[in-house]
Amino acid sequence: MSDKLKTRPLSASRQRRHIQRRSSLDASRTEFSPSASIYCATAILTPIDLRTIKQKIEDIAEEIIETKHESTPEQYFNQLVLMQVYTKLEYGDDSIENARAYINLSKFYLNRGTNFLAQAKSHALNARQILEKLRIKPNDDNLEENLLAYDIYFILLKCSLNAKQYLLDRESKMKNKNISSIDKTHIEHDFSLIKKYLEKLKNLIKPKDYEKRHMEYSFVKFNKILIDSKQFDKSIYDLIDDIISYIERYFSNDQVKRTIDLYLRSGSYLTKFDDHIQTGLKYYRKAVELADEQENKKSCVKHKHQIAHAVLQLCIAKVRTDHFTEKEFQRAIQLYKEPNGEVNRNVLKSIDELANFYTKLEKYQDALNVLCESLPNKIQVFGDFSEEVIQTEARIGAIYLREGECLNAAEHLQACLELQEFVYGPNDARTCETRNSIEFLKKDPTVSRTFFARTQNGKRHDRPEFRVNKKVSHEKEDLQLIRTVTKKPPMSTKA
Repeated sequence: MSDKLKTRPLSASRQRRHIQRRSSLDASRTEFSPSASIYCATAILTPIDLRTIKQKIEDIAEEIIETKHESTPEQYFNQLVLMQVYTKLEYGDDSIENARAYINLSKFYLNRGTNFLAQAKSHALNARQILEKLRIKPNDDNLEENLLAYDIYFILLKCSLNAKQYLLDRESKMKNKNISSIDKTHIEHDFSLIKKYLEKLKNLIKPKDYEKRHMEYSFVKFNKILIDSKQFDKSIYDLIDDIISYIERYFSNDQVKRTIDLYLRSGSYLTKFDDHIQTGLKYYRKAVELADEQENKKSCVKHKHQIAHAVLQLCIAKVRTDHFTEKEFQRAIQLYKEPNGEVNRNVLKSIDELANFYTKLEKYQDALNVLCESLPNKIQVFGDFSEEVIQTEARIGAIYLREGECLNAAEHLQACLELQEFVYGPNDARTCETRNSIEFLKKDPTVSRTFFARTQNGKRHDRPEFRVNKKVSHEKEDLQLIRTVTKKPPMSTKA
């Protein structure tokens, strides 16, 4: 080993920096330039913010109040974020003020819609973590603690209920993974805590403020009962009366619309239980009567669609008990077509429910006619590869198969299979089920020869093997009989 120290060769960047340092050291002194003083005189000096953090928090709070009706959602969000940052610096991580700032952010996301439920719940959980560190419990004397805890658990409950309702919604095809991952197991726990804190607030806040809090509690309790509808809740009737009273006092602008929606949702819940079906139908009829009254007072397309929606929901409920609702379905369809007579999404949805009604009454031909007539409109409104078109093709094929019209069944099931393979993939359970139905149809020689043996892209599809139980006999008499049957008739000769 040599005694000389091994030096690492300089890279290009190191050499460049080395040269720059040498040149800066060897450079001659620059002369004074008068332009520098001119630049300094004309430069714009930015003021230094000498406000304390507490003053900044107060200024942002005043700005939020002043620009409440003028600021955009993005501006309001930026104000809330700054408020949370400054509050955290001023009061600390584990403070009531910081928890309140998180709650304001959570409310902002919750009001933005279903797609922001995950963000809303995340901020609410941050606030609850602070609440647990401070060991705040329901008490009789501290208004700020009880109010904070009530707001935290109230938002957590709303997030869980909205996420559960989203997963139960049949119209949402693609489920959001962030919403699906929201924990929904603490609904009963959060609801019981809300009830405890509300009882403590009754003696700590003004009666008017308490009544508004109780109104919010009633609405959330109503939604919870409707979502968890496995067992009948006896308090539903008193709750409906309380909500109607709140609507009359606090919602004068859209009082009729909210009342109709309440009647429809109450009827939907009550008709799920055999002992309360007739009461549920009464609520549906109240909704239709109220919608008719509003239409008679002021006729417009919006009110006609409101009647149509109420009538349609009544018809859907009456399918369980009443088999004479075809005219009501037709009325709903005609009202949805007004004023231009166009076939829109609401009309097609009504037609599908009418087909369900015919199927329940075993009027399969009527259901088939309705579905076949609506198929071109569904392709035009929803698109060729939509869920509605796939389901309609499958239903038409299934009814044809049940009626024994195998050729028509094969045509629609094959169209359904092609759409399912493109939309769902070849290994999806729905695709495999349709493919099995088609393989069953291929075993019919007539269907296989006339439909499945057609040439596609120049290739002929062979009919699958048709198995028979008895073997073909090769006895002499049988062979003679076969030759007699298959013998061609003599050619006719013209005179």
